[in-house]
Amino acid sequence: MTKMLSVVSLTFVGLSSIFFAADGSACVDDQALHNLAKQEINYMLQRIPPAFADAVSDQQIRGEMTLQDSASCQLHWQLTLPEADIAEAQALLQAEPAKQIMLAAQGYQLPDRPLLDADFALDASLSQAKHQDTLQTATLGKLRATVELMYAMLTQARANGQGNGQAWTMTDKQALQTSCAQQFQADNAAVACQCYSDGLANKFSSRQVRYNQYLASNPYAFATGNGAGFKQLDKSLQASCGLTPAKR
Repeated sequence: MTKMLSVVSLTFVGLSSIFFAADGSACVDDQALHNLAKQEINYMLQRIPPAFADAVSDQQIRGEMTLQDSASCQLHWQLTLPEADIAEAQALLQAEPAKQIMLAAQGYQLPDRPLLDADFALDASLSQAKHQDTLQTATLGKLRATVELMYAMLTQARANGQGNGQAWTMTDKQALQTSCAQQFQADNAAVACQCYSDGLANKFSSRQVRYNQYLASNPYAFATGNGAGFKQLDKSLQASCGLTPAKR
């Protein structure tokens, strides 16, 4: 049987460059494969720390959905990751042997090659993978957990690193000022939020701010010391710029 194939080049805002080769007798058609590929990436974007979204935005991640067997509606998902991210994450883990042993004992592992793949059965009534195939003991569940672990480590490491070469754009600063105005109040919110955003931009890149904001929303991340420098600067800028938390 000729396989049906959906190859997806990914960006942060959507999917493009889609190619289909249909045999006309599948349990899913070309549009369904497209939707399933998009659905899987969106699932990962919602659950995986933001360094993953940036890799998607940089078009460094590529997904491919293939129909393996129409009778059982068995699908094959391939995800290609950037080699540089894999090498960086592996180096981080090798620098912490105790963590490496602990994660291995819990069944977690980092990718050791760019191409990850998983087979799963489609629940046609729900247009998603069957529940048993999403468990961490199944190949699709393992793939998701592996990618999540890698980008969790990269998000934490890059949050307080030496920057990532990403200069602040006007759009970045406007987005930060808008977020500031939603979170805080001041006698002159526009001036205060510009003061706040300028203070963060002097110390951190735009991506580092987003990574640290993510860590701030994760109590465990701060319990391990990640993002402590950002948290201290954030509080200092709130005080010096005349910002107080907005009343809800």
